Amino acid sequence: MIRPARPDDGAAAGLVFDAARPAYRSAAGSDERARAILEHLWPLTGHSASFEHALVAELDRRVVGVVIAFPARDRYRLHLALLRRSLRFGTARRLPLLVLALPQLIAATPHPPRRAYYVATIAIAPQARRRGIGSALARGAELEATRRGFPLIVAHTGSRHLPARQALERYGAHAVKDRSWGYVLYVKAVDEPPDGATAESSQ
Repeated sequence: MIRPARPDDGAAAGLVFDAARPAYRSAAGSDERARAILEHLWPLTGHSASFEHALVAELDRRVVGVVIAFPARDRYRLHLALLRRSLRFGTARRLPLLVLALPQLIAATPHPPRRAYYVATIAIAPQARRRGIGSALARGAELEATRRGFPLIVAHTGSRHLPARQALERYGAHAVKDRSWGYVLYVKAVDEPPDGATAESSQ
């Protein structure tokens, strides 16, 4: 079952962490700290890891998948809000590292079209993979994009992250901008129906 996320879906916050573990670990200093920060921020609104932008998948009444998506034009605002809210949990010595890393991250990430709906995270619990849950979540994001009037759905993944790239291509997305040293941007028209393939992860 696919449904809107709720503030008490704590398992979804853990999946968000698992989807980009190296990046969150680097920002927070450890897996434990990063996971705790995301679990604390998940119930809060106004940032890019909030339940308010998420759909979750349930299997046997357990959350086993999550997709976070929002208008591409809001991407920087929501990501910066996540960073600001996370800073109070960090250490003083990590703040300069984060500030220096931001311009590099922006340069490594192709800019999506403003008229697109942006998938920031899609993640499936290991025990629930290869069961069509990724495709169902992606379809849910597409329906939300259509409802809100966006003709495109877009996602980034690592340029060298071959499994994610292959999953996105099976799903019907097309690579349009590629930073060989960073991320690649995939685009899909929301009126193109999924072909049944699984899009398990995008980052």
